Amino acid sequence: MNELVLQKESKMKEFLQDESGFTLVELLAAVVILAIISAISVVAIGQVIQNAREDAGIADIQQAMNAAQLYASTETSGGESGTFNLGTVVGQGYLSTASNTWDDLDAVTFEAQSDGGLIITVPAGSLTAGAKENQPFSGDQQKVLDLDRDTLWNENE
Repeated sequence: MNELVLQKESKMKEFLQDESGFTLVELLAAVVILAIISAISVVAIGQVIQNAREDAGIADIQQAMNAAQLYASTETSGGESGTFNLGTVVGQGYLSTASNTWDDLDAVTFEAQSDGGLIITVPAGSLTAGAKENQPFSGDQQKVLDLDRDTLWNENE
């Protein structure tokens, strides 16, 4: 019986002696790899957040255009041309916006055409996406629907 216990102890001792940990070089390599992966992730996530902010600005313009069309069809008689601003549309309750969405509601204007169409004019700096300010934009419903990030946020070259 004693012989059996000694064999188990010696096998256990061998097992514990054979176990080795990471060397300093292996540990350092693992840390460097994790640092590289995290740096790439931070940059990628930052770009995703910026794209989402820019897309939100485009959606704000599209919502403003839809609200202005509703305002024009409800508050003005058909075929009447004229100009009104986003402040009027918001003031009449056709659009609710967060206080920090638009820089100046009165600067964004809509021109009603005699054919019933609208043209929106958004001055530069009316919207922000992070540190970026929008470029000036003007267009009808189709141009608003086709609006993309390059047109609204990047310098016109």
